[in-house]
Amino acid sequence: MIDIHVHSRFSFDSEENPENYIITAQELCVPVLGFSEHYDYDAFLDGADIGLTDINAYLNYINKVKSAVNNPEILCGIEFGYSEKATPEYKKIADNYPFDYIINSVHTLPDRGDCYFDEFFKGKSIRELYYDYFNAVLQSVKADYDYQIIGHIGYVSRYRTGEGTKILYKDYSDILDEILKEIIKRDKCLEINSSTGSSGSRFLPDFDVIERYVKLGGSKLSFGSDAHRTENYLKNSAELRIFLKSIGVETLYYFKKRQPISYKI
Repeated sequence: MIDIHVHSRFSFDSEENPENYIITAQELCVPVLGFSEHYDYDAFLDGADIGLTDINAYLNYINKVKSAVNNPEILCGIEFGYSEKATPEYKKIADNYPFDYIINSVHTLPDRGDCYFDEFFKGKSIRELYYDYFNAVLQSVKADYDYQIIGHIGYVSRYRTGEGTKILYKDYSDILDEILKEIIKRDKCLEINSSTGSSGSRFLPDFDVIERYVKLGGSKLSFGSDAHRTENYLKNSAELRIFLKSIGVETLYYFKKRQPISYKI
């Protein structure tokens, strides 16, 4: 399986050397490796104390690696932390930098900050906040710039524990169907993310949502471990392969120069 969602020292929340992912991919004989460093302009506009990825330094590094390494093939992606007010910045970046792919991910909500923090969950019920999050995801699918992948649907549950925090399709089927149908309508790709934290899910989104996406006619799926350390690279990919084949999915996708490339699992 090909992992196109990993983070290295170019992201504010990772200290991993990108070379270590390359070495690991070589050891595992994986033909393609995709970096997708953070560019969380949404959090930056909210005043979060994080650094924005130095895009030029990142691209320069990837270009040097591409010329020096034949295997695996290195892809250069970026992960946008979607918000409506960050859209002009993301459109400018999407139009002016040669990323192989762009992942749209929702991490924050207006006036609440990042779902990672406990403060995010104060003053509303879990169900209300999950609907707020899903509506933001739906908005991100409709973003007016060139992106390819919708990332880790269900991130809002990643750092929660307790009853009612795991996202089940049956509990949010109305809004999840809207999201999935919009992804299909716009010919975008649904990411299956294996960084699930304490959510209680095996993947984000979990098996029930993936199966619903396929039943609705969705065919574009990508895999991402969301690794911030090499030890999580390709995490749970073997389990995912078994599940996908059980529901008739034999093909996943990665992107090169913004174009989808299919491969057999």
